[in-house]
Amino acid sequence: MSVFGDAVGAIRQVLLMQTRMDQLDGRITAMGADVEGLTEVLADVRDRVSRLEGIIEGVAMAAGRQQRRIEE
Repeated sequence: MSVFGDAVGAIRQVLLMQTRMDQLDGRITAMGADVEGLTEVLADVRDRVSRLEGIIEGVAMAAGRQQRRIEE
């Protein structure tokens, strides 16, 4: 191959790498947005689980009180 052909091949490779880097940058940006969304969903799930735990504890305490009254 000639020097000109080598130069064109090298430029082509650089352009292909740049295109791939741009695509990778877009994917990383999208993944960052996905992670932010997951963080929000996780916080919502944590809050819901905390509420359910509170309800369960309240029911357990009420059931414990009812059993004591029956035993008395």
